[in-house]
Amino acid sequence: MKPLAISFITAAIVILSHLVNAQNYIGLHKNEIAKRMPQENKGFFFEKEVNVDDRGFLKYVNTLEEQTILFMIDTEGYCTAVSRMYNTWLYNQVVKELNSKYQQVSTNKWLEVKDGKNYDLILVKGKWFLTINLRPHNK
Repeated sequence: MKPLAISFITAAIVILSHLVNAQNYIGLHKNEIAKRMPQENKGFFFEKEVNVDDRGFLKYVNTLEEQTILFMIDTEGYCTAVSRMYNTWLYNQVVKELNSKYQQVSTNKWLEVKDGKNYDLILVKGKWFLTINLRPHNK
């Protein structure tokens, strides 16, 4: 097998093994997120923190897998929502992973129950990327 093909297969396996490894960080302080991210999401590094008025976000990127995770943060530094972006070619794998871990409630929406609280995972498919938005469940 050619070295380029081996590299591609290896990269694909790494990407697929970490697809929807989106632990629910909602309610955690940004300092706790900073401690947990390197351990729980290998390959991601902190890129920046942005604060605008009464909200902000922490941005983590994985350049090898071309993924981004944004943690929406309130004025006191607590996570209120999470968005994770992937390349669109991973759509089928992401849906399969979501179906295996969460209860599907509609075409692009899943429900997570954690510590007695409900959270919505909404998959948005754009032209160039997919986004999973994790938010507290709206009744």
